[in-house]
Amino acid sequence: MHMMRGIPKGITKAIAKGKTKDIAKRHRRLACWSLGAICLALLSPAVAALKEDISRDALQRNENVLRLSPQVHRISARDDIAPLPWDLLRSFLESNRVVSPNDIDNAAYVLGGDDQRILSGAGDRLYVRGELPAGRLYGLYRPGQRYVDPDTGEFLGLEMEALGETRFLRQENDITLLEVTSSRQEIRPGDKVLPLESLPAAPEFRLSAAPAMSEGRILSVPGGVRYIGRLDVVALDLGRRDGLAPGNVLAVEQLGEKVVDPVTDQTLRLPGEDAGLLMVFHAYERLSYALVMQASRSLAVGDRVHAPADNALVTRLGQR
Repeated sequence: MHMMRGIPKGITKAIAKGKTKDIAKRHRRLACWSLGAICLALLSPAVAALKEDISRDALQRNENVLRLSPQVHRISARDDIAPLPWDLLRSFLESNRVVSPNDIDNAAYVLGGDDQRILSGAGDRLYVRGELPAGRLYGLYRPGQRYVDPDTGEFLGLEMEALGETRFLRQENDITLLEVTSSRQEIRPGDKVLPLESLPAAPEFRLSAAPAMSEGRILSVPGGVRYIGRLDVVALDLGRRDGLAPGNVLAVEQLGEKVVDPVTDQTLRLPGEDAGLLMVFHAYERLSYALVMQASRSLAVGDRVHAPADNALVTRLGQR
């Protein structure tokens, strides 16, 4: 009280009033805390029971839940090999075939279309000269690439490009009238007429290693592709006379690079390396068509093919 002497009464009243408000606030806070503590004490058993019910329900649901987590999918060496696309191979064989010199020399040929047409297509009629037995279906072809042995120069076969198909109408002496039932290209005088090849609907290839002494080269890639990869078709200079049959597997050896000997200046070719596997799917007498099943690097015309040294991979191919 002695300290309050000399202070104006207005200030003294303000100070007293402020202290009173602070005391009231503290009382309200204490009351709220007490009320909260009472509520928590009353609700704790109910909250605990609710938690227990939720946990029990979650456990029951988890019994019927399949938990998934990301995993690495591992592919075996066998599964890494693509299945055979027979539909594509059949389409290829319908568009390409190989004939011997005798077959092409004795083949019938187109004289021209009716109504003096020079170019003919589906629905047109053709006059053909040559021996054609009645009642058969015939294909129209145009000579394409000539296959020659790269080492001996022996003629192996002539690839024929399919132009369309026809049906027999009538014949007088050596001239036959045919109707074009389908065509891929225009048909011109001089195009060849051959009986259609009989192809299986869906053959099952029994994969096996090619005969042990098989050795040849890739002659070409029908279609003119420069670099060869998996599922490309290639022509080989090996055929039935060499013991090849559909389903035979051959290894491909990529040609080694050419280098110049720094001492003698002689040009040398380095040893090649195995770079893939082929499977023969159609064999002719002197050559065959094969499908690239595996390729660890780009293959090319001229690469060597031979019987695989390890039959284990061929066995895995056959287990598909």
